[in-house]
Amino acid sequence: MIIESLVKRYETLAKEGKLPLMGWGNEKISYGLRLNENGEITEVVDLRTETVKGKKRILSPTVKILPERVERSNNVNSNFLYDNAAYLLGLDSKGDYKKGMERFSAAKEKHLQILDKCNSKMAVAIKIFFKTWIPAKNNIQNCDPLKNMLEDIKESNLIFMLGDTLAVDDNEIKAAYQKYLDDVQGNLENNKKMRCIVTGKKENIARTHPMIKGIVGTPSSGGKLISFNKDSPSHESYGKYKDQGFNAPISQYVAFAYTTALNNLLQNRKYVRRFGDTTLVYWADKSDEEYQGIFDYFLAGDNQGEISEQFFSDTSEALENGETVCFNGKSLDINTPFNILGLTANTARISIRFFIETTLGEALKNLMRHHQNMEIVSSKSKYFPLFRLEKSLVSSKSQDRDLTPILACSFLKSLFSGNDYPKTLLSRAIKQTYLEQDSKDKKLPNYKISFIRCAIIKAYFIRNYWREMTVALNEEEKDVGYVLGRIFAVLEAIQKKSNPEVTIKDRYFNSFCTMPKKTFPIINNLSQYHLKKLKGGLKIYYDKLLRELMGKLSVESIPSIMPLERQGMVILGYYHQNQSLYTKKEDA
Repeated sequence: MIIESLVKRYETLAKEGKLPLMGWGNEKISYGLRLNENGEITEVVDLRTETVKGKKRILSPTVKILPERVERSNNVNSNFLYDNAAYLLGLDSKGDYKKGMERFSAAKEKHLQILDKCNSKMAVAIKIFFKTWIPAKNNIQNCDPLKNMLEDIKESNLIFMLGDTLAVDDNEIKAAYQKYLDDVQGNLENNKKMRCIVTGKKENIARTHPMIKGIVGTPSSGGKLISFNKDSPSHESYGKYKDQGFNAPISQYVAFAYTTALNNLLQNRKYVRRFGDTTLVYWADKSDEEYQGIFDYFLAGDNQGEISEQFFSDTSEALENGETVCFNGKSLDINTPFNILGLTANTARISIRFFIETTLGEALKNLMRHHQNMEIVSSKSKYFPLFRLEKSLVSSKSQDRDLTPILACSFLKSLFSGNDYPKTLLSRAIKQTYLEQDSKDKKLPNYKISFIRCAIIKAYFIRNYWREMTVALNEEEKDVGYVLGRIFAVLEAIQKKSNPEVTIKDRYFNSFCTMPKKTFPIINNLSQYHLKKLKGGLKIYYDKLLRELMGKLSVESIPSIMPLERQGMVILGYYHQNQSLYTKKEDA
């Protein structure tokens, strides 16, 4: 169960102090408002840290464990101890004094309420500040520490400080906030204890669930994984009329835990991948990042998108022997439970594409089996990451650079479960081969035919049809489509010798793959004309090769209309033969 797995991860990380307790969360802070004991602003402190983004070094907000962010949508509701300048200073980003005053008043009321009985120096300074600060335009502009910082802090998160200490680090203030949380939960009129469907315990039920951030397609404020329209039939099911959230009761603790764990996973962009419209996150039951790291390595490669052949071989051997695998110098238990979650979004709602519960060992085996199936002769790297596969299936000339949702989802499920690839994967690879044959570099051996798309076709036949497909040219293969593809490559090579500028592929390749019986006589006659121009050993070599291939066919065996699978074999036969001819040329 997804929620249960995420709660388990939360509890594992919370015990190690890596995730906040309920009522707290990881929030981004850019500046600190340093107060003196009289509640006056003495300095605006830049709390940002330098980070690397691509080739640039930029200043990014610091992430701190702070009181949980409030949900406000269009409502006025202040965070505690931190917020934007509109709430803490009354400085509205659009210069609206009325809105600024309204937000500052909300922050003032909350802080004075929570800190009412606090007597620490930090708490007293904050209380004095709210009692004495007047958020008028002149007052803000005449404050020396703020004068030169107004544009910088307008839309940034600010936090109170006393000296070099952040308000959130004051123990008395933290205790006051915790008491406030307990009082709020205890006094809520809509609090109702029911049996939580995740824990099985009778607990206070969450009416609404926190937002999930980081899914492509959701607003910056995030989206919800579990929600009900207030006046919809789904909200009223099981007789829970006007009892929001009670028809699928999840406790407040579970709602906090699973959203905190998922947001934490999505924040670590190293281990979040996108394929089509699907956002991928994955995690092990153990907190060590290396479990995510090794899975991500075989999914996306290293920083250069490369997968080491030696590391692939060592890991494969360890998996076969049932031994631990190593990554970044750490030994990993292959029997550790591992989870893979695919999510997509539609405005503010998040949909689950799939959820796979497996073990680290099985997850790696399925990924590596995919790489082995995709292995094909090429001058490029032996194994290539997921994003390169996706790129090969999307037209570079089209404005829509994403795969269809159905194809993206079904392919990922087959990849991670080890089941058959979807048939649409083969049709997409063949379609893109027909659409994008031209290449900028005509000197490349795989000119006009993408080696990745050919690898997809090869992998499809291995997994879906259990066929034995070779990495390079198979001279013993008798499949009509494969032989026709080889013949086309030879006929093209013959023509190139006499006229390298325009080849038969430019006009006839697509029709040859789909209607070979109609196209074959035309290109065969053309090639005979060009074969006569060749001399010596070159003519003998091509004539002999062509005769051998023709001997594998009969006129009756050439179909009028080539079915989809056979079209794939034509493309693969052409690619293999073309690579073989190029290799022999290099050897010579």
